[in-house]
Amino acid sequence: MLNLKARLNGKVDEDRQYMQTRVAVRERLLAQELHELEQTLRNQNQCRLTFPSTSERHEMYLTITPQEGYYRGGTFKFHISVPPEYNIVPPTVKCLTRIWHPNIAEDGAICLSILRQNSLDAFGWRPTRNLSEVIHGLASLFGDLIDFKDPLNVEAAKQYEQNKDAFLSRVRDYIRKYAQAHHNT
Repeated sequence: MLNLKARLNGKVDEDRQYMQTRVAVRERLLAQELHELEQTLRNQNQCRLTFPSTSERHEMYLTITPQEGYYRGGTFKFHISVPPEYNIVPPTVKCLTRIWHPNIAEDGAICLSILRQNSLDAFGWRPTRNLSEVIHGLASLFGDLIDFKDPLNVEAAKQYEQNKDAFLSRVRDYIRKYAQAHHNT
């Protein structure tokens, strides 16, 4: 556990055996999860998972194309990195597409409870969680999980509360400028 704390604090892990074991555990978990996840995603058209390297399946891209709601017509790309300490710690996720959203900052940071390692509620990361839940949560940020009451982008949430038409106009403008399919390839 000291190694985990040291790595989470950015310190170099000197214990190679620990890292080899953690990477082996992560790879075993990912092999099982990704097989099931690819089957699930095959039959829908909102989420697509791609891998920049077939040998490094812990680095992946998720493309979400909302079929309804405020963000319909946009294509949003996320980078998901699964650390060696996975399933003890959550994957790290960054939105690569600039977006006007109350729960996604313009720099790509994401406010989604399942990605919080130490959450006060029951919705944070636990070792029983998996990538499928993360992807479902990210997709839900474009629908029923938009949270205007606990925003990361306070300005977007405030605009929504004060002037929904202006909020929607800015969402549409961002989609047009940054989230058309040709921007994300």
